[in-house]
Amino acid sequence: MRVIKGLSVLTAVMLLSSCAFFSPSYEKPEVSLIKVEPLDRDGLEQRIAVGLNIVNPSSSALKISGLSYRLKLQDIKVITGVTSGLKPIPSFSESRVELQASVNLFSGFRVLESVLKSNGGPVSYELETKISTGWWKFPITVVESGSIDLGAIK
Repeated sequence: MRVIKGLSVLTAVMLLSSCAFFSPSYEKPEVSLIKVEPLDRDGLEQRIAVGLNIVNPSSSALKISGLSYRLKLQDIKVITGVTSGLKPIPSFSESRVELQASVNLFSGFRVLESVLKSNGGPVSYELETKISTGWWKFPITVVESGSIDLGAIK
């Protein structure tokens, strides 16, 4: 029984190392928010055009089978969206994509209340993007966060 377990572990290690040897060098993509623009409203649903810049620092093309994203302001989820069918991003390049998303109006009111209470101070944000590729079962999660000083915007 010990021999079988030992051979299983050895086989698994060899398979994993061979996958790493044959796979191209991989670096995690970067995603940044470059645009948020309101579209026509339908009842209580507000649609938003969201622009993302996706940077592929890897030596192989980034083939995106699906992408989901979530934008939080003041730790409140405000914008969510999904898309599929994006063009591959060549190695060592970037691509700007424009997507449509829904805005949760009630969350938007909570963010507005939070901003008013902070007297125009910085607004924290977090953009979480999950990128699904055809070759990897689990999505690649990219998180960008920071703050925007509303007083500095004129």
